[in-house]
Amino acid sequence: MAPPSKRSVPDERGGFLRLPSDELYEILLRLPAKDLCRLRAVCRPWRSLLSDPLFIAAHAARHPGPLIVAGYHARGSSTLFDIMDVSGRVVKRVRKKGDRAESEWVISAQFDVVCIVRGINRICTLLNPATGAVSPLPEGYAEEHSAQLQDSFCTSRLIAFGQIASTGEYKVLRVLDRFPYQLSEVFTVDGSSHARWRGKEAPPDHVEFCRWGTVVIDGTVYFLLLEVALDQGPMRIASFDLGTEHWSATLQGPPINSLTEYDDLSLTTLNSCLVVVHCIHTSSMDLWFLMDREKGLWVKQHSIPLNLNSWHDEFDVHPFLVLNDGRIVSYIGTRGLLRIYDPRTHTYTDVAEIGHLTEIGLYTGNLLSLANDAS
Repeated sequence: MAPPSKRSVPDERGGFLRLPSDELYEILLRLPAKDLCRLRAVCRPWRSLLSDPLFIAAHAARHPGPLIVAGYHARGSSTLFDIMDVSGRVVKRVRKKGDRAESEWVISAQFDVVCIVRGINRICTLLNPATGAVSPLPEGYAEEHSAQLQDSFCTSRLIAFGQIASTGEYKVLRVLDRFPYQLSEVFTVDGSSHARWRGKEAPPDHVEFCRWGTVVIDGTVYFLLLEVALDQGPMRIASFDLGTEHWSATLQGPPINSLTEYDDLSLTTLNSCLVVVHCIHTSSMDLWFLMDREKGLWVKQHSIPLNLNSWHDEFDVHPFLVLNDGRIVSYIGTRGLLRIYDPRTHTYTDVAEIGHLTEIGLYTGNLLSLANDAS
């Protein structure tokens, strides 16, 4: 990419030393996004350069991330979520706004969007942190389900959203739980004020309403299914295709030899693969990767030592990212830690205390726009 012209460099009237434009351009490319957004205030030419889409693309290539969304349960004007790097350094902090008496919390983060729930009525919105665009989800139920749910104020709701690769549009799936049945509904985020929830067929079996029991990969939502007995066979996973808006065939889980009441199962995505996380008491964590969906082939690629304390609810472990060098980043329960495990040396490092979260995920949006409001 060609460097900007000398007109993009502040002149002597602004009190700055004139630098060759190509040298200045190279210097700016090396700076972190958070610092660059502060430099936008230097003068109009710099603001123009640092806001230019071509410069932003070149900077993104130099600073590829990854970035993490750490969501909290916010009251008053406290932090709603942070966007940070893997060292725990905050790039953007978003605080709760609006009614100080109502609580808000993050329930999901995908791509460049964060899903937020507010208040006792659990009103949901999708927020783009870079642009500030807010997309409220419709209240009420799908027309197909309104008669069944009209008196169901306390119906539990499980919400997941993803992007359809072929169209780029976002869709939201929610599963409504009103014992003894569950219903599913879909909403397309298109900016229309007339958009509504659309009723879909029920899940193939009861899905788990549990922490880390749902994951979205390439436009498909995966759910752990509720297993009443520990010895009823391999765990099962339901899946919903957001593109076709239909439930797919139920997947059989990995061949876990033994499962006790002290073990814990959850779902995640690593390297774009569906992964079953099997925490064995508090001693270790097995990661089972789905290698071939058609054949139901699962491979246990990692068995990670945990060294946690079951008496302090530290059983809550969620791996969510594989770095370029193969190290695995996890969130550790009530310790509120980011931990990085190195499978080459079988050692781990606690890199940052980030607090007790309602959700953790990855952010792939515009880094320079994010840093504009960083604290």
